[in-house]
Order: sequence, then structure tokens, then C-alpha cells
Amino acid sequence: MTYPTLKHPSLDPYDISDYKGLRGQNFYEKDKALQRVVERYSEKFAPDHKKAMVDHIKGYGELVGGILDELTEKSHKEGKYGELVKYDRTGKRIDQIVYSPEQTLSRKISYDYGVVNLDFHSNWKFGFPYIHRYALTYLMNLNGEGGVACPLAMTDGMINALKQIGTDKQKEKYLALTAGEKSESHFMAGQYVTERVGGSNVLANRTIAKKLDNGKWLLNGEKWFCSNPGDLWVTTAKIEGTNTIGMFLVPRIKENGELNGHHILRKKDIIGSRGKLTVEIIYEDVEAEEFGRPGHGIVNLIKYIIKISRIHVGFGACGNARRGVMEAIEYAKWRTAYGKKVNQFSSYARNLAEMQILQTAMTFVNFRSVDLVEKEDTASEVLIPLLKYKSSSQASWVTQQAILCLGGNGIVGDFSPLPRLHNDSIINETWEGTHLIVTDHCLHALQKPKVFTAFSNLIEVLRKDAKGKSELKYAYDILEEKFQEIKDILEKETKDWREINRVYIADLTYGVTALAEFLEQAAYDLKKGSKSVYTDFANGYAELFSNGIDSPRKRDGVFLNPESLEAIVQY
Repeated sequence: MTYPTLKHPSLDPYDISDYKGLRGQNFYEKDKALQRVVERYSEKFAPDHKKAMVDHIKGYGELVGGILDELTEKSHKEGKYGELVKYDRTGKRIDQIVYSPEQTLSRKISYDYGVVNLDFHSNWKFGFPYIHRYALTYLMNLNGEGGVACPLAMTDGMINALKQIGTDKQKEKYLALTAGEKSESHFMAGQYVTERVGGSNVLANRTIAKKLDNGKWLLNGEKWFCSNPGDLWVTTAKIEGTNTIGMFLVPRIKENGELNGHHILRKKDIIGSRGKLTVEIIYEDVEAEEFGRPGHGIVNLIKYIIKISRIHVGFGACGNARRGVMEAIEYAKWRTAYGKKVNQFSSYARNLAEMQILQTAMTFVNFRSVDLVEKEDTASEVLIPLLKYKSSSQASWVTQQAILCLGGNGIVGDFSPLPRLHNDSIINETWEGTHLIVTDHCLHALQKPKVFTAFSNLIEVLRKDAKGKSELKYAYDILEEKFQEIKDILEKETKDWREINRVYIADLTYGVTALAEFLEQAAYDLKKGSKSVYTDFANGYAELFSNGIDSPRKRDGVFLNPESLEAIVQY
């Protein structure tokens, strides 16, 4: 910063005069937790497949830390957000969303890179397993929602549903639009379910679907939260004369080239995820196609759409939180106070370590969850709603802490992405079910004997190699105690007690899963005879889990061990 006409000591350069944040760095190469899961979950891949996958993920890490970070920042300024255009120059109604060039380019780069559709790329010769797909999703969210991550989630859900329940004609017509290598519709699948009267209670919705003689349906009603208004969307409506909810596909433009019968009323003024629009819409004889069997609308919505969206919420939260940790650690390398770097203050270092531990736990458990989904393991029925709740709530905490680590600079939107990341995290807490809704789903799953057996088996598998290892005894004993508490709650407590305390039960279940994951990671290294940083992570997490985030730290624990504290912070 220079002032050509004013020379004064108060304007001399200071400790962060040359601070540039993280721009230009490869976000994959900076993330040891992500590298760890990619390595672990691809151990059995053919060498050429593994190399191609890692190179692809690493290449996206460079884009995310470079051009995509820059485009995201530029597209999140006043005047750059999407706008609703109701009419064309001749007065014809078009109800179209127009985005800034920066937002459009950001979507195009990620879409063309194959983050959701790599298996449709002619030059990709391998499969597109979940470890690859969701590593890319995770990296995308290091820039926050960015106007891309939410559309990605809905497009991913659309592609999945088309593959699973779409007719041959729907697959031929719409997969080319939503996933095709040459499609010009970049992440433009939408999701229009919520109505003013319904919220999460879809059965209360009032939009009506009437079947026509030609097999199509006409929809009339109102949709209150329409995420990512684009070329094709999933919606719900009551089948005329019944209380049955059907799920439908709606193209923006009808086969005859006319605008389908919907009116976009206005865009929502929401706290976060502002790079993509959310709008309110009136259906007036909207032409729709049934998507799956009409009588299975709710089941199909949850199984193929909501489930994928909840997975994306978990990874979105992981990405937001990871960027928060990265920003706080980077800033602490520069900022001085009272004659020393702020990360040299023990309380500040403790805060960084706690953020690092919690974010790493989120990463490990979310990737474990999608591995279970891919293997069709019943334990995923607990983890999907659990992680939607816990990941999003912890991301809000981590991003808030990161803001506080930067002090006054943390609340300045053109200094760092942290204010935007924090607001995006709050959106993740509300999207696809609030905490009370999804913890109810988690509790319901835990109370199914078959599901709880699968969950118990998962915990046993994760912790078995840690048993008897002296380095892990403290963490193992905490896990044993907390896991027994879950069993006692499910066996001995009344239904009413469980119902009113379901958030506590979800927190307990998550803590057991995360601690078991750290034990498995540490034991994996120790079994090979090598020292493991995950021993410190396991013991640190056990302390947070057992005593609480605001409690005093153990005198003989990792937080008062300078070597352990440094290993965690610099992980």
C-alpha cells in the first residue's frame, strides 16, 4: 500500500502487508486428510486407474485453489449475482435466470472437468467410484457453495435418479442434457419440492397433478423454495383425487419450444449460497412427466434425490470447514501480537488444533459413509442423516472460530472467504432437513434392530485393531464407555425420553463413529510399525468428546503436549 503524497510512519508496511491468503495453492496437495482417504480407499485399484484418478483429483485441486477461487470471489459481489429476466426484448415471457460471466465460467470449468459426469467423458477409460466423485465434491466446497456446489448436488441426484428409475426415453433425452460431455447446460438440474404449507412435511403440500390422456401430467400450485432454477427439475405433487405424492420431471421448455407453464415470482433473499438463485414459482398447467411409479413418489424422492443431497451437504460442510481451518492456520503464520506470532500463544494453538481435529473427523467419517453407501451396507442408514446434521453444525462452528482467529479481518468479505463460508454453512444446516428432522431420521434408523446391528458391526471393525495398544488406551476406553451408553439408551430408556433427547443421541452416535474412525486410522499405521499422527488425533478427539469443547484440557493430554499440538496444527 503506497500513498504518493503522504509519508508517515503509521503507513509503513506491517506484518500482513504482503498477505495473499491461499490463492494459487493446490488445495489437494495442502489437504493431508483428503490425501489419506484417497490413498486408503483406492488401495485395491489397478495401478493405472489409481494414478489417473489421483492425477485428476490433483488437477482439480489446482483449479480450485486458482482460477475457481478467483472466479468465485468475483461472482460474489453486488451486481454479479444471478438476475431474473421475465421478458425478452419483444415482450415475450421467458422467465430466465441470467448469471454473470464469472459465474457461468466457473460452472463450465467444473462441469467440463467432469466433477459430476466423468463417466460420460469419452476419453476417461475407468470407472467413476465414490471416492473419486466425492473427493472432487469436497474440493469444490473449499470455495464454499460458490454458486456451483448446490447445482452440482442436484445434478448429481438427477443423474442418479435417471439411471435408477428413468425410462429408456428419459435416459436418452435427459442424461445428455444433465451429464453429456457436450452439454451446454452446466449443473442446471433443479429441485422444487418445498411449499409454504409443507416445509419438510411433503405430505402437507397442495400442488395437484392431473394425468392427461397422452400420459403426461399437468401440475398446478406453488413452490416456495426452488433451488437452482434451470433447464430440468424434479418436483412433487399430489395426484388428483388422492393424498398420494408423486414425483415428476419438468423441463423448462416444452417439446414444442414453448416455455412450460410456470411463473417465477421472485428470487429469495437468503443468507448464503447466493451465487445460485433460489426462487418462488407458480405452476399454471405445467407439463410434467412421471418420474418412477407415481405411487412411489415419497419413497423415490428420499431414496434417489434427498439421499444424494444429504451426502452433498456432508461434503459441503467438510469443504467449508477445511477452508476455514486452512485460512486460520495461514493467517496465524503472518499475524503478530505483543511481539510474537499469534500461533505461538498456547490458547490460540489449542483453538487451531481443536478446529483441525473436528474437521479431520468430519472428512474421515463422511468418506466412510459414502463407502458404505457404495457397498450397500445398512449402517449407512444411520450415517447419512447423522452426517447431514453433525457435519453442517460443526462447519458453522469451525468457520465461526476461523473468523475469530482473524479478528477484525475475519468479518471483511474482501479480505477472506470466511464470512461467505460461514453463511453457506448455515444454509447447509437448514437444507434437506433441519436438525430436529434429521436427528429424528437418525434415531428411527438406530431403533431398527437390523440397522443397529450393522452400525455396531461397523464400530467393532473400526476399533478392533486398536484394542490393547497402550498409545490408544485412553481413546479406546472413552469409546467403550460412550458406545455402551448408546446401547443402554436404546435398551433401557423410554420412547418419550429418546424422542425428546434425540439431538443428544445423535451427538453421541457421531462421537462414537468419529472416535472409532480415528482409532482405525491410528491402528492402521501402528500395525505397520510406524508412528502415527492419528494417535494424537484419537486422544485429542476423545478428550473433546468426553469433556466438551469448552472444558479445561487434561494436564497429561495432547493439548498440553507442545509436540503433539504442533503435529496436529501442522497436519
